[in-house]
Amino acid sequence: MDADSRITVLIVDNDAWVRRGMKDILEAAPDIVVVAEAEDGDQVAAKVTRFRPHVVLMDLKMARVGGLEATRELMTMSNPPKVIAMTAFDVDDMVVQAVEAGAHSFLSKDAAPQAFQQAVRVVASDHSLFSCDSLRAIVASSPRRQAPDQTPLASLTDREREVLTILATGAANSVIAERLYLGETTVKTHISSLFAKLGVPNRVSASLIAFRCGLVT
Repeated sequence: MDADSRITVLIVDNDAWVRRGMKDILEAAPDIVVVAEAEDGDQVAAKVTRFRPHVVLMDLKMARVGGLEATRELMTMSNPPKVIAMTAFDVDDMVVQAVEAGAHSFLSKDAAPQAFQQAVRVVASDHSLFSCDSLRAIVASSPRRQAPDQTPLASLTDREREVLTILATGAANSVIAERLYLGETTVKTHISSLFAKLGVPNRVSASLIAFRCGLVT
């Protein structure tokens, strides 16, 4: 495979053995290359600026600056990389906060090697790897559920609500377009608009709002 077409990854973890293991797992795939590593969150922004990775594998618990703060900082950058949060648990409060901060997916560190490779590929292609069950678990673990009339959903048009309802099931733009009899360009326009109105950076955060508000159950 052409080196220029490979997915580039930054691994962030304070354990050198974990970083080494993740690097070996990812680079066993011919379409993925690890371009840099960081041992703490305070190194992430500089590494991203220098190496411009497509994807960041982000540990959430580190000594100086945690993955949550580092993710929030990345989301303020122009054209930030996709972030996959790594956690020792399937769903906990830190995962909820990571999603709200802008993470595109999360994985347990105990996940199979193929799961990490697949997650990198999926988020690099601008999709999310969250299932509806995962989103329900995140909502269930968070006490901050709001009634629909108290949320930014009120600012969405009827069409944007329809798009969000289907998007929250994990559907790709092509599927949304087919179900609503729209062109994909029109779907992208609606998605950009609802992201702006909801104040969210990606599909996962938008989907989380849809679940919390009862738009999707």
